[in-house]
Amino acid sequence: MRKKYLSALLFGALLFASAGTFTSCKDYDDDINNLQEQINTIASSLNDLKTKVDALGGYVENVTFADGVLSVTTGGNTVTYNIPDKTGVNEVALALEGNNLVLTVDGNKQTIELPSQEIPEIKVENGILYVGDKEYPLTVDVDNNVQIVDDNIPGNETIGVQINGETVAFPKAFADVRISLGNDEDFYFTDAKFADSNNGDPTDKQENGIHWTIASSDTKWDGPKGDIKAGLVVGQVTAAEVSVRPINYDLAAASKAGQLTLVSSKGEVAPVTVIATPGQKQGPLTNGSRAADVNFNTVDQGDYVLTLQFDKFTEGKEAEEIISKFANEDQTANIKYALALNGVVVTDYKFIIDTQLKADAQPSCEAPKPENFVIGGLGEWNDNDNVLENVPADGLYHNMSYLDGRIYDMKVAINAKDVADAEVYGVEIKEDKENGTSSIMAGQNAVGRTFALDVTLIDINGNISKTETINIKFAEAQKQTVTLSPVTYNVTPAKDKSLLVDVGNVFSSLSASEAISIDNLNNIDWQVEDKDATFLWKVDEFNNLNGNTGLIKYYDKDMNDIDMNDDKIDEAVRSIRYVKFIIDADNYPNPGAKRGEHLISVTINRNISASDNNSTTKLIKKVNIPVHVVRPDWEDVFVKNGEWNGDKFVTRITSVNVGPSDVYTEAGISMNAFDEVKDSEWDGAADGIYLTKLEYTKDGNNNVSANKAEADLKNITTQYVKLDYEKLTENIDKTHKLAYNTMHSVAAYMIGGVEDFIITKEFDVQLQSIFEGTTLMYGDKSVATLNAADYTIDGSKLVLKLKGNSVNVTTTALNAGIAAPYYADNKFILKENITNFTMVNEISYAASADASGLVGAGAKVTTTGVQITKDSGQVNNGGTFTLTFTDIMGVQTTTSINFELSK
Repeated sequence: MRKKYLSALLFGALLFASAGTFTSCKDYDDDINNLQEQINTIASSLNDLKTKVDALGGYVENVTFADGVLSVTTGGNTVTYNIPDKTGVNEVALALEGNNLVLTVDGNKQTIELPSQEIPEIKVENGILYVGDKEYPLTVDVDNNVQIVDDNIPGNETIGVQINGETVAFPKAFADVRISLGNDEDFYFTDAKFADSNNGDPTDKQENGIHWTIASSDTKWDGPKGDIKAGLVVGQVTAAEVSVRPINYDLAAASKAGQLTLVSSKGEVAPVTVIATPGQKQGPLTNGSRAADVNFNTVDQGDYVLTLQFDKFTEGKEAEEIISKFANEDQTANIKYALALNGVVVTDYKFIIDTQLKADAQPSCEAPKPENFVIGGLGEWNDNDNVLENVPADGLYHNMSYLDGRIYDMKVAINAKDVADAEVYGVEIKEDKENGTSSIMAGQNAVGRTFALDVTLIDINGNISKTETINIKFAEAQKQTVTLSPVTYNVTPAKDKSLLVDVGNVFSSLSASEAISIDNLNNIDWQVEDKDATFLWKVDEFNNLNGNTGLIKYYDKDMNDIDMNDDKIDEAVRSIRYVKFIIDADNYPNPGAKRGEHLISVTINRNISASDNNSTTKLIKKVNIPVHVVRPDWEDVFVKNGEWNGDKFVTRITSVNVGPSDVYTEAGISMNAFDEVKDSEWDGAADGIYLTKLEYTKDGNNNVSANKAEADLKNITTQYVKLDYEKLTENIDKTHKLAYNTMHSVAAYMIGGVEDFIITKEFDVQLQSIFEGTTLMYGDKSVATLNAADYTIDGSKLVLKLKGNSVNVTTTALNAGIAAPYYADNKFILKENITNFTMVNEISYAASADASGLVGAGAKVTTTGVQITKDSGQVNNGGTFTLTFTDIMGVQTTTSINFELSK
């Protein structure tokens, strides 16, 4: 998080010459002394700044600029920078040298030590830079020309900032927030006993819907939800469990800020408040039965429980209307809702709010029943001993729920006889008045002890039950799950696509007795969360890697291979530092893989001892590891190949097929514009490049498709791309030119056979005709010598060149051919005045000349060179010899050379 925060400061403050944001552990006055006098105009290099932000691993989540204020959000925090009117900086240069940043402002150098631990609070307000308790007045100016460039295209990992027309792209935060339900079934918010949608539609019975009534007056109540107010009153409602990624995103904070809503497909917001509570153990029960958390392969970090609070209305009519809003207009079917975050839908339409058709009218509230009393979805009711067992003593607060939809609220207190013991053994009850819940917590000292709780209920009709005592018994809590720092995985076209994970001290921190008790490799259990269908492996495939030393490799801190045979585990396990999950294939195992955060976990178990009762293994520890799957940029994978003119790829028409009477015509070009960055390691990855778009352009505008069929754009490095011949040759009989000589293209490459790993590159194409670019030279001179005696130019010196290949200009040499750079071993055959082309590499030529003083000047290519012809006259001030070429498409190109009379 510190890196992200520092990067945002680099981005925001440096961009506007707030050099003091680079802090040290010393006095900041030395760093920023006299900086104001050095600020004149802004001319800093945005690309250099981008390099520094990238080097420090920064991710910008959001950037906005309005009313002179630039806001940068990173790591969930937003820092604002006010942009005053006056400035600036003539020249700013920044270099990263070791742990120091060297800042040069108008030629004056300052070396600034980056902090090794914490950085002070840094902000800019009203033109003043605050660094901890220091103040540095600054004035900056961007001519009010700051623009945020973000097209919001899915998969776009950058956000741009444009200043005075120059744009630089910064990396976005790793992934957008993703929220998923535990399964693909619809989830019903309904009576607390009927939450489990796997048991079918709970709406088949009237009593299964959410219980409600309309209170005509207020009722005094000192439980967590407080007094019942006149109007709509709703009973206990089931809760939905969702998973949030990235794992460190705080959905509870978002719900407190009112950012969570339920939205119908018509965009209507359900009249409820959605409350998110972290984790099932701390949240209310999600289904109608106790579910002790014994499945350690389930990833519970980043999981939230969603509950509902219904909007309050004081008038009965409005209260009744709100109940009807969760169904369609004729009240025959429930509306399906999606969860929305900040107004953006983030789940499928899978949520149903199912209310009873009629209001409840209960004359009294029944006494609390122990079997309906639940603590955080944990514990087991023992009828024989009349106690709720295995309530965890883990120092965490666990929500207490009552499974009866007719109940409005429950009040729980420690029985008087156990109050003193509760204080001694660390048992506490806490009420959350804001959310209307109560929870209980116990520390390690309470393990094995039983406590009596007094439970009182109030139903939705305002009836209060008698108080009953329910006994609970605390047990030793399971080991808490630990989450490591995220691992970033860059998808790759290499054959070795393995995932390497630094597990830190996960294994080295084991005690000697724990290491010995692991005993066999199957006790080290790697899993991916079971609802993640988009990891590099499919769930079952990844989970089945366990125990296979050919698919999982273990290494020590020096990357030496560790022998993990069962008879050596106890000696080797504590030396594990790195774990590699092997992928050695052209494609990834899961073609449905997605970028974003994924969660893998390792559960380390030990074999049972006599004291472990009847368990087969016992948990030592469980560790979650977020894996950030990121896609490289195009430039990380490919470099320019072939001929380029700046940012334009230069290509030549290399294939033309013309059928009888022009029935079948096509022209082909090579689009082999790129090669692999790592040609040996990536072994011909460029062969997989294909085009998604190819358009003829004119005057810089994209106009018409340059290809007839989508299939013509595939495999561009191994075959030529077919162009739309008719459009390319429009009016060619009159113009003798191609209708288009530029194109716009989008190239794409799918990494590892995964659609979400497609990278793209837009570029322009300079299109050349078949014989375009030929030149004439006289040896190494640009002027030829005309023999005064016979008016000839020596053909052995007059050279026709094309792409470095050349022939002498004689009839013999031209007919022998000039090497065709795009035709492999073929050659261009030049013939004079061709009337019927038979091959694409035939080029028709015609010679001409003009010269001052000559009458009827002309030229003819002979076996020895060029004969300048004339009716009469004599060369006065020199002349020009020209060859005009016509290719099979009818495109004409010319090349000329000046000549002068020999002296």
